[in-house]
Amino acid sequence: MKPTPKIKLDRLPIKVRLTLWYLLLAGLVVLLFGTYQYVQFKRSLYSSVDKSLQISLSQALSNIDIANGVPAFQNTENLPTASRTLLQSEFTIRILTVQGNVLESIGDKVLTASPDTLAAGYLTIRSEDLYRVLTQPIQSADGQVIGWLQAVQSLELVEETLGKMRVQLLLVLPVILLLTGLGGIFLANRTLHPIDQITRTAAEIGAGDLSHRISYQGPQDEIGRLAQTFDNMLSRLEAAFKRERRFTGDAAHELRTPLTVLRGQLDVTLSKSRKKSDYKSTLQALGGQVDRLIRLSNALLFLSRSDQKQLSWEPEPINLADLLDPIVEQILPLANERKLTVRINIPPGLLVYGDADHLIRLFLNLLDNAVKYTPEEGNIVLDAEEVSSGVRIEVSNSGEGIPQEHIQHLFERFYRVDYDRSSVTGGTGLGLAIAREIVLLHGGQISVESDIGKGTTFIVILPAQRQLLSSENC
Repeated sequence: MKPTPKIKLDRLPIKVRLTLWYLLLAGLVVLLFGTYQYVQFKRSLYSSVDKSLQISLSQALSNIDIANGVPAFQNTENLPTASRTLLQSEFTIRILTVQGNVLESIGDKVLTASPDTLAAGYLTIRSEDLYRVLTQPIQSADGQVIGWLQAVQSLELVEETLGKMRVQLLLVLPVILLLTGLGGIFLANRTLHPIDQITRTAAEIGAGDLSHRISYQGPQDEIGRLAQTFDNMLSRLEAAFKRERRFTGDAAHELRTPLTVLRGQLDVTLSKSRKKSDYKSTLQALGGQVDRLIRLSNALLFLSRSDQKQLSWEPEPINLADLLDPIVEQILPLANERKLTVRINIPPGLLVYGDADHLIRLFLNLLDNAVKYTPEEGNIVLDAEEVSSGVRIEVSNSGEGIPQEHIQHLFERFYRVDYDRSSVTGGTGLGLAIAREIVLLHGGQISVESDIGKGTTFIVILPAQRQLLSSENC
């Protein structure tokens, strides 16, 4: 025979598991509560019987006369009212000898006397039926025990009442479990509905369409926060995919332009024989396009490594003047060609903490950008000072300025304020994006201030000492 396959609870749907847990807990609660009520009710019934036996025995004891050392009831017609009531339900009051023989008995003969019953106090004895017995010694004037007074009450009615209660509990338990199961299914469906909606939404999402949302309208509990977090995640993913598509498209366009130029110049040059000077001129033009491709490839490689946290990171204290002076000297020939005035104001001994190679690339990008977009005979100013948050470096240039609607997009990849002019200057639209990544790598801040007709200032704040930056961000 094949073994019966076992059902693994962890493979059941969450709704089923939740309902089973509801049933289990409800069953335990009802069982414990029912047991407690049953025990308390049984104790109450037994207490009532015991109290009646005690009253009857006390009243009967006052009607006992001892003649010649033998106890006997004086007058059975004068028995107490409580005893008369009990006599109607298999109740006996009797006088026994010391050995347990019945001398006198009033009521039903519900229990045969035995030595086991001859003990002062309460006893519960099962014979043909269940009985409650209260025994009290009868003493002579000198204190000797000359017999026993015993009250015996049948517990048939008590047991019948308790039996009915047990049946009721057994009948109520399935009903409660059924209602609990239905309620558990309802609550599980209601509770897990947003999760089902999340599942359906996730199944509908593809790389080409991230516009679906759960739009949960319920209470802001754990499920509500999960749904809201999922919607926020989808919004971030959608924005990231849009940026990625735009980045990929822009990168392809930037790569295609110089490659198209290269292909065209090569085809024109090879179409017929030309002079040596023509070949030289063509090769020089091709070299410029190759340089542009190299710059673009390096920029894309830098941004890719930055996204993957794989940039090199060797921070150390750096004298800012020693870092910037060679960079300014490097851009001076370009500035002189455009008759630009470059001024540098850096206090001696001003230190920043960072990676020298990255900082050189940062300020070279900012200064190169300033030279390209400053009109002839304009001014470029490089200032630095120590502030509470670190070291503040400003690269300012005179010129047309940047419209405010472009400011917030300047550090986006491939973004250009003036595409045509950027193409003429050879810009790729990645310089400021790289600058931003370098500043963030150092735990600093970068911002732009610009006034139309007055000029633009790039502001960089770098840490003056080692902070919690670090290689963890790389």
